[in-house]
Amino acid sequence: MRPALPARVRRLVDTTVAFITAHAGPLGAAGLGLLAFLALYGPAALNPTRLSWLIRDDFSQHLLGWLFFRNEPLRFPLGTIDGYLHPLGTTLGYMDAIPWVALLLRPFSSLLPVNFQYIGPWLCACLVLQGAAAAWVARRMSATVAQQWMVGGLLVLSPTLLARMGMAHEALSAHWAILLLVGLHLVPQRDARDAKQSLGIALALCVFAAGVHPVIAVIVLALAVALCARTALERTLPWQWTVLGAGASVGTVLALFYVFGYLGTVHTLRAEAFGSFSADLAAFANPLGYRDILWSRFLAALPRQGAQYEGFGYLGLGVLFALGASLILAARDAPRVARHWRRLVPLGLVALGFGFFALSSRITLLGELLADLTPLYAPVMPWVEPFRSSGRFVWPLYYVLALGSVLALIRLPRPAVAPSLLALALALQVFDVNLGQGQQSREGSTWNTQPSEALRAAAVGRKHLVLYPPQMHDGSGRGCRAGPMDFHRWAYRAYRLGLTFNSGYVARLDDSRAQPYCLGLDDDIRSGRLDPETIYLSIPERLHEFQAIRGTRCVQQEQLWMCVLEPTPPAPLRQASE
Repeated sequence: MRPALPARVRRLVDTTVAFITAHAGPLGAAGLGLLAFLALYGPAALNPTRLSWLIRDDFSQHLLGWLFFRNEPLRFPLGTIDGYLHPLGTTLGYMDAIPWVALLLRPFSSLLPVNFQYIGPWLCACLVLQGAAAAWVARRMSATVAQQWMVGGLLVLSPTLLARMGMAHEALSAHWAILLLVGLHLVPQRDARDAKQSLGIALALCVFAAGVHPVIAVIVLALAVALCARTALERTLPWQWTVLGAGASVGTVLALFYVFGYLGTVHTLRAEAFGSFSADLAAFANPLGYRDILWSRFLAALPRQGAQYEGFGYLGLGVLFALGASLILAARDAPRVARHWRRLVPLGLVALGFGFFALSSRITLLGELLADLTPLYAPVMPWVEPFRSSGRFVWPLYYVLALGSVLALIRLPRPAVAPSLLALALALQVFDVNLGQGQQSREGSTWNTQPSEALRAAAVGRKHLVLYPPQMHDGSGRGCRAGPMDFHRWAYRAYRLGLTFNSGYVARLDDSRAQPYCLGLDDDIRSGRLDPETIYLSIPERLHEFQAIRGTRCVQQEQLWMCVLEPTPPAPLRQASE
């Protein structure tokens, strides 16, 4: 006879089983998100000490933001980084390093390994929460557990999210926050308690998004304010509550933008090429993604302009089927659908408004220009240029169509029909969405190698590592770009040695400070004014400038030359004459 479990253990087991049973839908859908992550990236990406796979695309930029930040004292704005792009400096926000996560980990930095990354776990969390959020919304719509799993699986297999993760934009992969807010618009508010819960969740998502990425924050804020308007229209709460909710959301996001240093000067925030990184009118049916990756196994690529991968919005065959079926069902049940039009107006206005902005000033269909709205945008260009990748703002409309169509399959048909339609949609999505892009976390070229013995010896008593010429630039090409492009390997070595580093890639750069620094560095070296606390890494073509400086020692380091100013030995003491 087995011994009885202690009462405390039995209560814990009973509580755990009850929790799992009560939340089986979201938990199961979260598991589907985990499976999708493992299929796309592999389990090795969850290893926080594995850095080498982060060499590709923008991952190294985001990783270096965290690595340099963990060696910095906390200062204002929060997330300020002086040691990277030194002496200009930058912030976690402009490194797209997810400020909230970096700040939460910062107190434990001394306990964490020197090689530590949170990009892989974050991407996994985004997919897990995507599935859980979709299933939670479906549960609020009275879906069965099986239906919740299917809705979660359909939204996990959103090509737009998977493609964004493949573009190495982990901060922009927090689509679950957008999805959850869209879902809050779609579910009914039965009473004041439901309304308060929805507005509380919306405010919490605003706080979260403000420390993740400005694009996510702006979309979440607009949806949160629209949710307040929806609540006011339905009169589930007094109007004072909705005004307070909208004001709190706007004020919180603006305050956190200021705290995180996003609200810089206008010329720093501006970006060039607005109108190029847009969405095409056929984006929802075009499976052609970044670097010409085809995200459908069945549909062919449609024409588009070169940079319109930022407006990638392919729904997938399963969601396209659900959208078509839901439109047919809605037409057959038009009177019932019309009764709910009031609560959908704020969401529709925000989704369509952002969808229009996603098309930018150059509206195209299949890559062909239909209309040039440049004069319309000209008066407000300084305010829209910071969001030059306007195609990303197609996401609210994307999730209105995706989530709305699959939820309609639950609510509109007879109960016996809904599971079959959902199962067919999920099967089409599974067979269509192409996850066979290879292991996205495959090893790149070795870049996070240890500093050489010569570099370690030179670093003793010195504070700075300087590439010459510098390679500092942002997404609009501002800055100085004459230096070597493999600057990230030297940035990593500077991090390991506790040195500042003068080069790097950031989202936004103040060119009015970058150009004087680069020109001043040229003048200093050509005039022989070297800093004894600095290690210089010169390209071979500029080595002669250092060799002409007395007291300089240069040795080759891979494809560069490491030069330092040797300290001048003290003059010998003269003996006093007798």
